[in-house]
Amino acid sequence: MHIESVALTHFRNYRSEEIGFSPGLNLLSGPNGHGKTNLLEALHYTCLAHSQRTRKDKELIEWNEASFVLRIRGRIGDQEHAQSVEYTETGAKRVKVDGRESKRLSDLIGHFSVVSFSPEDLDLIRSGPQIRRRFLDILLCQFSLDYLDTLRRYNQALKQRNSLLKQMGDFDAEVLAAYDSALIEAGSRITLMRRRALDELGPLASAGYHDISDGGEALTLGLSGCVSEAGEEEAMREDFRRKLASLRGAEREAGLTLAGPHREDLGFFLAGKAVRDFGSQGQKRSVALSVKLASAKLLEAKNERPPILLLDDVFAELDEQRRRRIAGMIRGKGQVFIANPGAADLPFEADKVISLQRGRAI
Repeated sequence: MHIESVALTHFRNYRSEEIGFSPGLNLLSGPNGHGKTNLLEALHYTCLAHSQRTRKDKELIEWNEASFVLRIRGRIGDQEHAQSVEYTETGAKRVKVDGRESKRLSDLIGHFSVVSFSPEDLDLIRSGPQIRRRFLDILLCQFSLDYLDTLRRYNQALKQRNSLLKQMGDFDAEVLAAYDSALIEAGSRITLMRRRALDELGPLASAGYHDISDGGEALTLGLSGCVSEAGEEEAMREDFRRKLASLRGAEREAGLTLAGPHREDLGFFLAGKAVRDFGSQGQKRSVALSVKLASAKLLEAKNERPPILLLDDVFAELDEQRRRRIAGMIRGKGQVFIANPGAADLPFEADKVISLQRGRAI
């Protein structure tokens, strides 16, 4: 798969621009602050329905404008594919996928698979559980429409259940039971699918860390905060049901659902110790990079084609040896976009160089 072009209107510092790409390695060059990272963000948003830099979509609109529009065209296998999104400052969204219109941003997901790398990837290690859950959810959604649908149903049930817990005086047993059933069914499946994905992602990340760190400590991944350790979905449902029953009083007082996949956390461990608490900056960076490379390999195996890679000034922070190793992992693996001030510290030549200045390709 590859993206042939993107059209940006009132997105960040891009007023109106259309840019074509190579199916191989694309270098986005130019001074800092002129649009390299913004262009990667546009591709990420149009493929995955969210920015990797902010949770506030309003921040993506060009200053003094009321909306932005992004459109990409490309190929998936031997088929042409196009998708677009229009977002207004009121929160209204208009999505099109191959001409089919929708108001759900999530309908953009599952077509062009994407993995991004940036210096901010350290947040995957050092930030809160929400960042790690989101990483895992986006990864699974890119190769499993079943997971995307289940996650959508779970989030809807969670929102409704929380609303009920906040507003009612005496519990309406029948209404709460209906929300419980929806939450338990979708939540148990989500936990089970996350675990199965980690069973595949973990060994890939461990092998990648071994290569990047010259055979350092063993890297392992784990999922904590689960309502059940059962390996079967039916047993997990029963555990989930009992957990909710035991928390009924606490949930009523808090006005929140206190158990479920929305409370889980993805953990990274070196020699059994949590990287977040005990890892050095270098170890955290190598773990984050290893996990992202592993997710690209997993997507390639699941979708039978390599994902598109978005690399934001990654090589500048690595020594020469690690640059060569990572270059060997990504070169020839499909379409790659690299945002870098220049080509001096790149360990390979680009197939196309796109020079950017003040939100324009020159």
